[in-house]
This record gives sequence, structure tokens and C-alpha cells, in this order.
Amino acid sequence: MDKRLLTCASLCKGNYVADIGTDHGYLSCYMVKNGMCEKALACDVAEKPLASAVKHIAEQGLNDKINTLISDGLQSVAYDGITDVVIAGMGGELISSILEKCDWIKNTDLSVNLVLQPMTKWDVLRKWLYENGFQVTREEACEEGRFVYSVMQVQYIGRKPDYKMDLKYLYCGLIDSSSDDGRKYIVRQADRLITSGNGIMRNPQRYDLGLEMTELGNKLKSEYDK
Repeated sequence: MDKRLLTCASLCKGNYVADIGTDHGYLSCYMVKNGMCEKALACDVAEKPLASAVKHIAEQGLNDKINTLISDGLQSVAYDGITDVVIAGMGGELISSILEKCDWIKNTDLSVNLVLQPMTKWDVLRKWLYENGFQVTREEACEEGRFVYSVMQVQYIGRKPDYKMDLKYLYCGLIDSSSDDGRKYIVRQADRLITSGNGIMRNPQRYDLGLEMTELGNKLKSEYDK
């Protein structure tokens, strides 16, 4: 288990976890073996990675506690008491699309805890969540190899959250700069803001946006790149 998946596991809260895009089933096995949940559902869109998960689950002796399922996102997943849904290792646009197509995720009575870890397009995901009634309740940064990832804990509330969706939020989310990984995440996002802003400023019609991005990036760098 790498630090990215360990962080995902730490943000789960209930007894029945659905791991969407499970790959080898490492997250499901780890959580069940360590008493972090009672059972799990390991899902993947393709047969080959799911076969790897089936093998790993059997090797760990967890066939009685972890089921597997071929599913395109959540489309073939029935609610059935699921307390947590983990969608990790995908782009923010794909995560948004998966959530958009699932009706029971948007039932406030069920209070399903979502744990989302976008590899790219984090800004797209944060904006989609905000505009579609999902509230980010907690966000953790974790450094793994050359990358620093964000892991979000999310709840459907059926309305726009109270926090402000500005440019800083779209890029940095609710990441706490007091941790070393959090500070590194913000600095990396500041670099992305500066790079993207410089490119956008070449377009006269989008100059103001590019300038806003570079100014925010430089401000964040000055505050956190120490």
C-alpha cells in the first residue's frame, strides 16, 4: 500500500467500502485485514485488472468479506448499505462523470461518504462538486514519489457549500499548509498557476484571467515556498 491509498483509507468512515477502479484490490484487502471496514466491494471496468484483484483477495483469504464486480464506474453498483465510496487514481473529469451517472449517491438520507483522489483536473472536479450539491468536508495532501496528491472527503448536501469557489480554492482546495505535504501541494499548485497563467496571457481576450492566475501563483509561492 502506497501513501496515496493509505490516505484514502484514512478518510473512510463506515463498515462497507466500495472501491471503484480497484486495480489489484489492495485498498479493499488492506482495509478489511486491518479492521477498518467489515466488508468491501472491489470494482473495475475491465476484466484483466479485476482478475488481479480476485487473485489478491484469494491469496489474502478474504473471499468471504470482499466481493468483486465488473462495473463502469458506479453504473452496476447497487447501494446495498454501502457506507463509503472510494474513487482514486483517475482524472477529475472522469470522477465527475462517474458521480453524475449515479442516482443513489445523491440521496442525502443515505449519507454516503465519498473519498476522491484525482490524478489530474482537480480544478474541474472541485468546480463540478461545488455546482452539483457536493461539499468537501476534509482534504488531505500526500506526497508519493515525485508527486503530491490531494485526497478529498466529500458529502452530498443537495446545495452549494458555504465556502467560496474562487481561483485559490479550485487549485488548492481545503489543503492545510501546516503539514509538510500540504505546503508542498500548495507550492506545486502555485507553479501550475504561474505556468498556465503565463500561457493564457498570450491570448488578449483572456489576459485578465492569466494575470490573476500568475499573481495568485506568485503570492502563494512567496507565502509557502520556504
